[in-house]
Amino acid sequence: MNKSNFAQTMRIEIPAESSAPITRRMPAMHPRPFTARPNLPVTKLLGEAEYTLYHEFMQSIYDAVVITEINGNIMDGNIRAFDFFLYELEDLRRVTIFDIVCGFNKFVLETIKHNLENERFTLIEAYCRRSNGTIFPCEIATSRLHLGQKFHFCFFVRDITKRKQDEADLISTRAQLERAERLEMAGSIAGHIAHDFNNLLTPLLAYPAFIREALPEDSPARQDLEIIEKTAQQIADINQQLLALSRRGYCEQQALHINNIVEDIVALIQRGSHLENITIELDLAQDLLNIKGSSEQLLRVIHNLCQNAIDAMGNQGSLVISTQAVYLEKPLKKYESVAQGEYVKLTITDTGHGIPPEIQDKIFDPFFTTKQATRQRGSGLGLSVVHGIVKDHNGYIDMESAPGKGTSFSLYFPICREAVTEKSQKGYPTGTETIMVVDDDPLQIEVTSRILNKLGYTVISANSGEKALAQLDLPDAPSPSLVLLDMIMGSGIDGTETFRQLKKRNPRQRAIILSGYSESARVAAAQALGAGSYLRKPVSLEKLAQAVRQELDRPD
Repeated sequence: MNKSNFAQTMRIEIPAESSAPITRRMPAMHPRPFTARPNLPVTKLLGEAEYTLYHEFMQSIYDAVVITEINGNIMDGNIRAFDFFLYELEDLRRVTIFDIVCGFNKFVLETIKHNLENERFTLIEAYCRRSNGTIFPCEIATSRLHLGQKFHFCFFVRDITKRKQDEADLISTRAQLERAERLEMAGSIAGHIAHDFNNLLTPLLAYPAFIREALPEDSPARQDLEIIEKTAQQIADINQQLLALSRRGYCEQQALHINNIVEDIVALIQRGSHLENITIELDLAQDLLNIKGSSEQLLRVIHNLCQNAIDAMGNQGSLVISTQAVYLEKPLKKYESVAQGEYVKLTITDTGHGIPPEIQDKIFDPFFTTKQATRQRGSGLGLSVVHGIVKDHNGYIDMESAPGKGTSFSLYFPICREAVTEKSQKGYPTGTETIMVVDDDPLQIEVTSRILNKLGYTVISANSGEKALAQLDLPDAPSPSLVLLDMIMGSGIDGTETFRQLKKRNPRQRAIILSGYSESARVAAAQALGAGSYLRKPVSLEKLAQAVRQELDRPD
């Protein structure tokens, strides 16, 4: 025997299309007419001693073993073959290799014969069919066997279901990693741009209020100011989407009930959209625990998904929004892996045209869109923003879709056991305390100082953490009741380290962090030191007034 030839292996892969499940046993697909007559048993070809040795050897093999005649008629099998294919011996001997291996044909059989004659292995990857019509992926190695004076085929069948699942999981994990890397890269760029925009937006949002106070009630310039304010707010909203994409935006999170947000957004959609032939169905569980999040951000997520669903359905269809409590005892491997835990699950399902499989991996990429770009839609930020916000809420996204069958998005949010707090009354609380503003942007210092002065506070400022510390170390330096800190300030020390140094000088020092985006670990570190609220730029007069007063009045 030529060992170098015999070491060669020829691989044959029979495609999955050949393995469509069946509900009844199909006629045999083999080159001879099917009969119910059992094939010749091996006992007729071997003596008693030879058969005993053959039988013991067959049963000792872990894989399923099937022995066939040269034309594919099955003669024998080991106990694993009976377990794999769900046949008794007599029934197995009434079928052929063509019946139990999907897509197996005369050409494959001739190829195996040719390879064995030339001392080459044939390794086949295919799907096998059980007697009940179910199928499973398998790997089949072939060998020749002499029984008596005749040449026979020996098929070693291994169930590779677990291996196939592991391969699919690996492909899915790699796809998730690649998708995360794409989002991280785009988000990093978007975050830096949005941070700079936030600094520029602050005066655009704050100054119209100062100008309006200097104008008479009947001044036509008041209308111009309203347009400026409205436009600036629209820019701020777009900028907030960039921050959500970058996961650097910060929104104060508190306990809330997801059903309330769903009901609010459905009412908003029904008022503002033309839904003559589109029905909206709500299936909201009443036994849900609260989640911790930002109602503003979650409104944006749900509205975006609902609007996408309405667009996908066109003139008619059904939009179903459901919520339910879910407990996962082990991780759930879906579009992305969902960790073990207790969740509130929000599902938005439409009957639209569905998402083609070839683009499902790209739908959360920034600026990817299948819509026609217009002034109102098609920017491609929508789903990437949804992804960023869900991740900011420590949540997960699952998506199921097929062309012509609609799409379903499921969002998993970790539950919290805190109670929903009542909203504070609107107002502009004032004060007379001294407040220090620390920011590396002179424009931010100017705007923030003017707002605080308007509220009655005395303001001192510094454009870096180092200068703030040096200023407070001077003899007779005022002791601020509160410090407003920018988180990231050029190449110097950041807001967290500035606050750490301030606490060494005054252990009772209070602070609020005011910044365009957050480095969450640094924010957490500052708040662990005792810092209070985190305010996102651009900040309004109302939010700043409430946050400052709340921190000043907070009990020690």
